[in-house]
Amino acid sequence: MKLLVTPNNDKPGILESTTELCNALHRHGATVFMTADDKEKYGDCCDLSGKNVNELTKNCDAVIALGGDGTILRSATIAAVYDKPILGLNQGRLGFMAGLEMSELKLISRLFTKEYEIQRRMMLDVSVRHEGKTKYRNIALNDVVLSRGAMSHIIDFRIMHNSDACLNYRADGIIISTPTGSTAYSLSAGGPVVDPSVKSIILTPVCPHSLCNRSVIFASDSFLDIEPRISFDNELFLTIDGDGVFRMEKEFTVHIRRSKVNAKFIIIKRDSFSRVFTEKMLH
Repeated sequence: MKLLVTPNNDKPGILESTTELCNALHRHGATVFMTADDKEKYGDCCDLSGKNVNELTKNCDAVIALGGDGTILRSATIAAVYDKPILGLNQGRLGFMAGLEMSELKLISRLFTKEYEIQRRMMLDVSVRHEGKTKYRNIALNDVVLSRGAMSHIIDFRIMHNSDACLNYRADGIIISTPTGSTAYSLSAGGPVVDPSVKSIILTPVCPHSLCNRSVIFASDSFLDIEPRISFDNELFLTIDGDGVFRMEKEFTVHIRRSKVNAKFIIIKRDSFSRVFTEKMLH
């Protein structure tokens, strides 16, 4: 089995954890892929390296991301593009996306005996349009965030649902999340927690200046258009999964729908979502 290992090298103890993981994978006869930079750090832990993580992902059988939710999120998005499954090993604090804790590494044997399930997580297709032309496009596993600049005024957002006028918010921003992302920024902004098996699109305002301050959950086959009113002295930024940033301009519209691409998470332990959520939040 060819496995791409993507560690977060900024995490304390990551050298020991990654070495332990790779040793376990080698005992089961796996070929370990790493980026060239990681190869320099981990040496013989890596069997094949390359500079292009996309090419490595394309040629592996599965991805193992070692770190927190951010690490798993970035690797899962790339893996989804190439229809590769991913297993997250938690080296962070919460680790909602992780399939295993490092203390449970012995269970990695189930990856080779095929004692696991694949859970498909919906993603969002995001495009920014102006006068019928697409200016920016991306996919999101967690969330899409529209937020004002530090010195900007509050912004008016018009929400269209399936081409019908739906909601108006005056707020610092808008979060549109998947069920997977419902436990991330959306939760911090007062949004609902949604089981990842429930396919839906969640819209949550950030610091709304109105009586309409509730989140709304839409069906997964919905089309959402967000029309922000940007004045000459305002800045508005679109962020995908906390990473890719695009500056919005006047009369730009954000179009969001369910992506045809799914993230495929390897589930080795069969813990219920409610149990995992309670355990993580009380940790």
